[in-house]
Amino acid sequence: MKEAEIRPKEIFEEYLRLSELDGKKLNHDQFEHISCPACNTDSSSNKFLKNDYNYNECAKCHTLFCSPRPNKTQLDEFYFSSESSKFWSTKFFPAVKEARREKMFKPKAHDIVHLIKEKNLGVKNICDVGAGHGLLLEEISKISSDYKLHAIEPDSDSAAECRKKGIEVLLEVSENATEWHNRFDLVLSLEVMEHVHSPFNFVSSLYNLAKDGGYVLITGLGYEGFDILTLQGKSNSISAPHHLNFLSVQGFEEVFKGAGFKEVEVWTPGKLDVDIVCNATTDNHFINALQRRGENALKEFQEFLVKHKLSSHTWVLAKK
Repeated sequence: MKEAEIRPKEIFEEYLRLSELDGKKLNHDQFEHISCPACNTDSSSNKFLKNDYNYNECAKCHTLFCSPRPNKTQLDEFYFSSESSKFWSTKFFPAVKEARREKMFKPKAHDIVHLIKEKNLGVKNICDVGAGHGLLLEEISKISSDYKLHAIEPDSDSAAECRKKGIEVLLEVSENATEWHNRFDLVLSLEVMEHVHSPFNFVSSLYNLAKDGGYVLITGLGYEGFDILTLQGKSNSISAPHHLNFLSVQGFEEVFKGAGFKEVEVWTPGKLDVDIVCNATTDNHFINALQRRGENALKEFQEFLVKHKLSSHTWVLAKK
């Protein structure tokens, strides 16, 4: 998989442009200073300023996080009314929907079903939090009819798309989904953690949705990935106020254990770190040398990153 297949350059740059403009419209006087959102440590150092948003690195767990950040009310309003959010749902996602189905959702569905069977998780019902149009659950249903599928989705249009696919939907955010507490064998959430105001509150809400002995599986962006560590503030993944939280491997472990999970496993099966860095820079001597070694070297270096948990694409499996 190549970056351009799921993020075409021209349309992605327009989304980033709108995101930057939207970020400048928010009243920064109402922003909140926070401790590390993963381990709650107060000690951190400034890493960089991007589009007037400050990013810090936690001195304890090395999570990267935006502080000060929009307060909860500002962030909720931003996602429902900003031009960049509208552009994502009406222009960007429709343009890449089928490519992402093939390159992202279908492989993830296979990986999830394989994981369920390999680890003998005993899953009968699944809930996807922030399900969007329900593509992941739709692909899971194509692989196996063994699971009863549910979605929690705050956007009414996206929720309607899920219902068209026969998925039971709760039109809500997970933090308010009390009527579905202690209900699911497996709770999924893909690429949501980086967006939320409070990772701890979000992970706690996933904990509440799972049955005792049930599991939560999330994917998200981690700070210790090669692309983000290399590019830092030049990384397109770092785009406030959409992406506020980039937890380290330790940070993911800390926030899940802090929310009450008994067992936490973190791995980084990413495929795009090397391609992203190659596309983003021409003045990195190491990357230039790596490219001269050819496709096999690039492929094997990406495999090295995955093996040592150094890809930014992170998976977390936690048992309640």
